[in-house]
Amino acid sequence: MKITPLSRHIGAEISELQLNDLSEHEFSRLYSAFLEYKVLFFRDQELTPDQHFALGQRFGELEPPHPFFPHVESHPQIVVIETSRGNPPGESFWHTDMTFQRFPPKCSILHAQYVPERGGDTLWCSMAAVWQSLPESRRQTLKGLEACHQLHAFKNSRYDQTNEQGESIVDEKSAQYPPVFHPLMYVHPETQEETLFINEQFTRYIDGMTPQESEACLQELFEIARQDVFQVRFSWKAGSVAIWDNRVTQHFAVTDYGDTPRKLHRVTVKGAENNSD
Repeated sequence: MKITPLSRHIGAEISELQLNDLSEHEFSRLYSAFLEYKVLFFRDQELTPDQHFALGQRFGELEPPHPFFPHVESHPQIVVIETSRGNPPGESFWHTDMTFQRFPPKCSILHAQYVPERGGDTLWCSMAAVWQSLPESRRQTLKGLEACHQLHAFKNSRYDQTNEQGESIVDEKSAQYPPVFHPLMYVHPETQEETLFINEQFTRYIDGMTPQESEACLQELFEIARQDVFQVRFSWKAGSVAIWDNRVTQHFAVTDYGDTPRKLHRVTVKGAENNSD
């Protein structure tokens, strides 16, 4: 098992390892690398749906089926992220998966089935590094504040269809996911690392600020997170796998490949309560 760090703050490629046949010792080393590097990449991995599902369970209990994304027929907890001819991807945003939930996910495992020859990269950002880059006085100002997260980003997306009453499915589903509040500064439950917990897709506003103050603050922080120094970029090939810590990262899908067919499978692991204690 060889570990090759890819950037200053985030990301490592793991080679000489097959994810469908991990010993306990190998998984222990992999998990330590997962905590240290925040996102791990693998090439040439063969994972059947059963094996993908089982790998996810080694990280914890899996999330139930996603409220909007399609899934593998035999495994409802394996999301299918697919582009096909005439069905290009929608607008992309930097995001941390499913922070509209009271308990956002712990991690995700994404396996490429087939991808375009060019384009379609994904970027990840270390939000711990973003937090540490802020002046101490700024961090103290933000500590103790909470931000509202909502499901709204799916509104008018390709996943927003109408029900039999002609109403938006996103509006209908939103009733099951009322707005939640997460602290801006989150303490990672395993590493004790402090991290900035906001994202462009699901964070609506900072509680206790005026709308103008909140928008200015969020846009300032989002802009810092867009800096290359905090990021790693991965180019997909068929059989590639990414495993990332959702508690301390954001990611962004580059949609520069039009409607060229692209298909990936994802399992997501449940998280615990997000707090700053």
